Amino acid sequence: LWGVKRMNRFLIALLSIIGFSSSLVFPYYVLFLRNIGDTYDVFSLLYGLFSLSLSVVVYFGGRFVERFSPYLLMMLHSLFCSLLFFSLPVIENSKVVYIGQVFFGGFTALFKLAEKRLFLNASASFYRSYLFWTSFVTALCIIGVGILFESIDIQFMFKLAAWLFLLSGFGLGFKLKDSDST
Repeated sequence: LWGVKRMNRFLIALLSIIGFSSSLVFPYYVLFLRNIGDTYDVFSLLYGLFSLSLSVVVYFGGRFVERFSPYLLMMLHSLFCSLLFFSLPVIENSKVVYIGQVFFGGFTALFKLAEKRLFLNASASFYRSYLFWTSFVTALCIIGVGILFESIDIQFMFKLAAWLFLLSGFGLGFKLKDSDST
């Protein structure tokens, strides 16, 4: 078994990958939604569905998710995001996007609930390290994408994010398996 310190670093690295992937595609995902929702009311509905499902799952699922490992919930979020970003190039029906937004909000809520639960018992130094590294990696991503924007294809960014979410999902699965064995 890995030492606690090494496992904490592994978890922070996985969560940093998730933060990086989210930051990488967020502005372009919003543009994708804007292109699907040709008018502001449709765009608002798409964005609102995400927020509405997130709030419903946080409120009603908060009691339910206590039964599951936070690693499992985070893994489900990562795997869903991977599936979502791999499938974006082939989505042509706006109804599929509506459904996707509802699921995206729900899985994001699961991630947020799992994150909160994971950090309830975390040491101050672990939480400080987590905040530093995830913010640092996110900042590098935002700056890097801004600098490389003219030479990067949006489809490439969605695929890269999908692969990184998939990688983090497998890593969280490893973390889940390791936590079950201890």
